[in-house]
Amino acid sequence: MNKKKTLSTKKQVILAYPNGIDKLEIGSGENPETGYVHVDIQASDKVDILADARKLPLPDNFVKKEIRAVHIMEHFCHPEFSSAQMRKDIGTTVEVLEEMYRVLAPGGKFFMVTPDFEKITKSAAGHKVSFDRLQQWSVGGHLNMFDVHHWLWTHADANKWFTEIGFVSLADCNPIRKKQIIWDLNWQDPHEGDNSTWFKTEWYHWLFFEGIKP
Repeated sequence: MNKKKTLSTKKQVILAYPNGIDKLEIGSGENPETGYVHVDIQASDKVDILADARKLPLPDNFVKKEIRAVHIMEHFCHPEFSSAQMRKDIGTTVEVLEEMYRVLAPGGKFFMVTPDFEKITKSAAGHKVSFDRLQQWSVGGHLNMFDVHHWLWTHADANKWFTEIGFVSLADCNPIRKKQIIWDLNWQDPHEGDNSTWFKTEWYHWLFFEGIKP
């Protein structure tokens, strides 16, 4: 069986995708979404393009339809509330958004899922979810040096930064944001017992947000 070649330069990417990329996923790690070209900073047999999300080896306007970023944007620093060295070493939320905007073609969508700081703190105050779970959502899993959260987003953060970069048609697209579904949430820790609706607890605490490049 031939081993898949991981791409790392712009020349390699253009040769592999001469007509551009329809759908790109950044930070896909060990759980890549079907139907996307996968980018990660850590090499694995599931990664198509090995790259830092701040500096993708892609031409401008190369991704035609969508960029997906699930649980990656919290791993970058705030553009103001962080040291110059942290911003250099880790990168900022705004830097990554700028890069997503650059490689998206007009009409393309950037979609992200990230922990929602407002919902996490409300649940902590109300003792609705176990503290160990809330801590993981807040600080990350710490499985490796990249699995650390440097900034937890709010809806206001998303609106501000997406707008500053130039995205339009902004939308909070959490699939369980309707009141009735929130009332019906199972507030157990998803890792305790047979909890078939654990995803409702998880998803309630995440910010699903998207914007279009005009």
